[in-house]
Amino acid sequence: MTLHKSLLASTIASLLLYPGLGLAAEQPGKLNTVKVEADALGNTTEQTDAYTTGSMNTATKLDLSIRETPQSVSVITSQQIEDLNIVTVNEALDTATGVSVKRSETDRTYFEARGFNINNFQMDGVGIPLHWGLLEGDIDMATYDRVEIVRGASGLMSGLGSPAATVNLIRKRPTAETQASASLTQARWDDTRVQADVSGQVAEPIRARVVVSDQSRDSYLQDYYKDLSSTYGVVEADLGLNTLLTAGISRQKSEADSPMWGAITLTYLADDGSTRPANFRRSMNSSADWAYWDVKDTRSFVELDHTWANGWNTKATYNRTKTRGAQELLYVYGTLKEDMSGLTGWAGKFDRETDIKLFDVATSGEFKTGDLTHKFVVGANQADNDVDEYALYDYTTGNGFPAITNMAQWTGDTPHPTFTDMPNGEITSDKQTGVYLAGQFSLSEDLKLLTGARSARYESESVSYGADLSKKDDVVVPYAGLTYDLSKQLTLYTSYTETFTPQSESKLSGERLDPVTGVNKEVGLKGEFFSGKLNTSFAVFETAQEGLATLAGFNTDPSLGETGNYYAGDDYESRGFEFEIAGELTEQINLILGYTNLTIDDNKGEVSRTFTPKQSAKFTVNYYPQFAPGLKLGSFVEYRSDTYLRGTVIEQDALTLVDLFASYEFNDNWSASLNLSNVTDKTYLTSFEYSQAYYAEPRNISATIRWQY
Repeated sequence: MTLHKSLLASTIASLLLYPGLGLAAEQPGKLNTVKVEADALGNTTEQTDAYTTGSMNTATKLDLSIRETPQSVSVITSQQIEDLNIVTVNEALDTATGVSVKRSETDRTYFEARGFNINNFQMDGVGIPLHWGLLEGDIDMATYDRVEIVRGASGLMSGLGSPAATVNLIRKRPTAETQASASLTQARWDDTRVQADVSGQVAEPIRARVVVSDQSRDSYLQDYYKDLSSTYGVVEADLGLNTLLTAGISRQKSEADSPMWGAITLTYLADDGSTRPANFRRSMNSSADWAYWDVKDTRSFVELDHTWANGWNTKATYNRTKTRGAQELLYVYGTLKEDMSGLTGWAGKFDRETDIKLFDVATSGEFKTGDLTHKFVVGANQADNDVDEYALYDYTTGNGFPAITNMAQWTGDTPHPTFTDMPNGEITSDKQTGVYLAGQFSLSEDLKLLTGARSARYESESVSYGADLSKKDDVVVPYAGLTYDLSKQLTLYTSYTETFTPQSESKLSGERLDPVTGVNKEVGLKGEFFSGKLNTSFAVFETAQEGLATLAGFNTDPSLGETGNYYAGDDYESRGFEFEIAGELTEQINLILGYTNLTIDDNKGEVSRTFTPKQSAKFTVNYYPQFAPGLKLGSFVEYRSDTYLRGTVIEQDALTLVDLFASYEFNDNWSASLNLSNVTDKTYLTSFEYSQAYYAEPRNISATIRWQY
């Protein structure tokens, strides 16, 4: 256990033992309250026990309910995060309808919706660009109240992005009432996590909140170890009756030993010349014992929110994210033979710093024409993203990766490389500026038009591995939607959205690919029941991308162009339908049930991206039995239809995964829970889009004890 974990554990112990925090146990049989739930859901989900939210503004920056938003929406609430013992954003998005979390490597993750990669991420509605469209390391969920997902294009707020989806992480905020909580979780493979959260009023106009977490764990994967820790502090102050100033900072550290860069080779060449699937042990790790993947980031923000005398609101936000990445990695590749020989590798050493600065200011409000009320927002934002990467390779000396004579017996025990080849890397300075406006205009009491546009300029000065990838682009992105209230509970909607996305991928020559353009068309029906505590939706959609970067090959010869993966721009179209039911079904049952049916075609009209399930379903439920006050039972079930990689023998049968959980409230302060994941101990591969993968986690069990005040 590290020193900082010991200090954190001591802090939690002090909190738990402090005599003034009301730890007197209630008498057996005196539990009268099973759930705490507000009469109407608002814009926070903690302490509501809800599986949905009352308002959101991810799609348009207008404060709309899920029913009023003319796109498919999912929300992962605080209660779902607690029930399923969700620790990272990857685990959170695993539960979201229509979203695939593609773990191509242990410490780099791609996200997908409607057949395309998600590169639109936000925090509190302000974009946080994912460089290269992927996440390095993890994002710890201790800091966040909930996650909102808007499927389809939402370039109006995100600026430049894909028509897949937008993921918005909503930070926890200070509370007026004093509250505190702490938890300790122990799971399989020496997985230990501690977390503490304290919030309340510091002085009459000032409130503050501090959240800390620390987790260290070994793994079912050979030699893989991970440490994840985060600290978050936020303060808000009332500057008069109508002005709120908020400032916060978070620091997170993700450190991995023996991580995979690339993953396991999935096929071998048989002696008879045929290609066959390679079946390795579940714990197989293609990494080296000297490899590491460390990512540290600091995120700070300041918000000034003012409500004017006429009821309109202006909000200015400044966010800055500084990330430092340091890695030494081994990439194993080649043609695996039947005797498990034939593979070799190359090593890379990387030091990278990114500095993202974002500013957004928007004014929104309502106005009337006759008896009809309209909502309107106008704003501007700017994002500056600087990347400075230094890269060294070892692919000529042979140190660190001698010819592998038997991959099945690989242990990662290999000499440390000599990083002398090709001192190179990337220096990039991206700048995005834009202005936007949107409105919800009431054409009648029941018919509303939601429309807007964003004008954006993208400028990039970039040199990557000796290639000049600088680009300049200007674009206008429109947004339009209609909603029609069929009744007090049902709303029919349709929407049309576009996106424009500069791409960092390059061709074999090193030239940067042209931007990809995207379109999303959608029509659907939404329902809102029980005062907004239960939301339902059904949508039919068609999504397209033109010029999307698609892996075309892998180059290890610098004389031919940039080393590593190279890409070509292809056109794709996805279409399908999905539905979701989310919220409180009865006073004893909360659930989220989502289903997606998806078909993806390439520019030849042939079925494409077959590594994405055509059908997927996800079901989360918790149940409070009346016969046992304080007890809660639940489950998460996921179904994926069969997948395969076209032109290869790589395939995976249809898969059903089952998780179970149970918790018990001993009194108002203490509770305990048990989580069992992959109950049936299914053996399956993570994403194999790039002809490599590793085996997903076997059955796991974790126990948590929680204290709250």
